[in-house]
Amino acid sequence: MTVKRAAASFLAFSSTGKRQSDFETAMSLVAINALLPDTAKTFYRKEQTRFDVPDCTGQELYKRILLGEVGDISVQFFATAKLLTLLAAYGMGVVAAPTLADGEYTHEIAELPDDEFQPPPFSMVFGFKGGATPLLLRGCTLNSLTATSAARQPVTGQANIKFAEGVAATGFVVPACVNEMPLFFGDCGLTVAGVSQAGLLRSVALSYNNKLLTDDHAHTDEGVVATRLERDNQRERSVSYAILGDNSDQAYADAETGAEKAVALTFGKSGAARIIFNAPRAHHVLDGGGLRKDGRAGETNIAVVATPLIDGANQPLRATAVNNQSTAYLLT
Repeated sequence: MTVKRAAASFLAFSSTGKRQSDFETAMSLVAINALLPDTAKTFYRKEQTRFDVPDCTGQELYKRILLGEVGDISVQFFATAKLLTLLAAYGMGVVAAPTLADGEYTHEIAELPDDEFQPPPFSMVFGFKGGATPLLLRGCTLNSLTATSAARQPVTGQANIKFAEGVAATGFVVPACVNEMPLFFGDCGLTVAGVSQAGLLRSVALSYNNKLLTDDHAHTDEGVVATRLERDNQRERSVSYAILGDNSDQAYADAETGAEKAVALTFGKSGAARIIFNAPRAHHVLDGGGLRKDGRAGETNIAVVATPLIDGANQPLRATAVNNQSTAYLLT
């Protein structure tokens, strides 16, 4: 019997956000060149659908037949602007070629249009250092992404990823571990209707969910392996924040009445790697329906959930990433 510790597990991905050429074709192992800093050290699992075949009496179970399965892995991490950019590219699905200005590369990220449903698939490798041959995870598709932070805390992220299957990654060389400083709350910024909330901000959160269809929709043939992992018709997006204030403030009144205002959430400081999530039109409501207590003193906070809305011909949410990557994301 062989036992491994979670600390010895690893999850490797493409540091430049490469994607598969199609859903069926895994990326080359050479393209999977960095370790994802999964602080939870979560193992992958399989979501399986089975059919129970009764015996001839109709009273007992004769067989259980596997009808289909979809792989699932959730990762938690201390966020960097580059990692959030990479995951946002996989989740939102469209990234323009970078433009160079003042020594920085800007990448514009948009959501898949209404008539496209398969987010860009990519490949990862899961295994244990010093263990048996790791697994190449094919058809990885980002289901959901969250990034949160609060006063004096780091930015923490969580991503849920579905995949079609895992096959032996024979010959894979585990990339070296690279230490990076995470973002902290002081590296975050928020504007509401173009007005900075600096000096008032107490917490922020971004949530994006493709709501991938993993039931029978994922299988277009008689095999048990998923042949697609498409998004739901309606994706879920939100920007949540809490600011100092009470029920006499305009921000409270606006959220109480469901005002529509632009909101932009930035992870990373100007002059450094950063990503700005921008909703030009968002519906603001009170989170929990009223004021919230904050800190040891129990000061009043106005907690708000802003839900991005369709903005003319544009999708509800977009992002702008600025970093030192000169190549485009989502290249094959």
